[in-house]
Amino acid sequence: MADLNATSQASLDALLTKLGAKKQDPTKTSTAKSQLGQEDFLKLMTTQLQNQDPFQPQSNDQMIAQMAQFSTVSGITQLNSTMNNVATEISSNSIATLANIIGKTVLVPGNVAMPDDTGAISGAVDLASDATDLTVQITKPTGELVKSLSLGPNAAGLVGFQWDGTDSAGKPVGASSYKITAQMTSGGKQSAANTDVYAPITQLNVPAAGAEQTISVAGLGNLKMTDIRAYKY
Repeated sequence: MADLNATSQASLDALLTKLGAKKQDPTKTSTAKSQLGQEDFLKLMTTQLQNQDPFQPQSNDQMIAQMAQFSTVSGITQLNSTMNNVATEISSNSIATLANIIGKTVLVPGNVAMPDDTGAISGAVDLASDATDLTVQITKPTGELVKSLSLGPNAAGLVGFQWDGTDSAGKPVGASSYKITAQMTSGGKQSAANTDVYAPITQLNVPAAGAEQTISVAGLGNLKMTDIRAYKY
């Protein structure tokens, strides 16, 4: 029996080498495992062959079925590992590509506008329905009204606006930020309308695994990439 076990072990070692499976080092302390690997499977199969009934040996079809099943499971495990590596690589490349948008000006939902190098601001009003009249008011952080823009009647959708940053006398107001509010008239009734503003992207935030990509926008904080309505280059 000892010779038979030695022969079986030698055959097992040769088969493991062909499959690329590493033989466990007997000198190293073993640890508990929750999953069976290639070596475990082959040991079980070898033991099964050694202890099978000689009058009712296992058929070739059963052997092939077991090998095919193990090959399928092993292939799926390798495929999962490969796909995880691909996903990690794609994520890294996406972040590197998106880093190019830092400093770009985008149109995003918000009511705080940051002036550009000339002191001007721009944005849009998002009309949910047609308006017979539309007004945009621009105030300082203190609440002081500095400009009122009359945009007249407009159809539903985005209605752009811009202000050069000067008061009625043509002098620069010079505030570090401005609050934007919009009032629309529809069906004879006035109501507030949502506003979007153009602002620069200051930071690209690295998301956790599976989380949505976010950006930091000047004056507005963190926003989702899907919040971007338009880019201004």
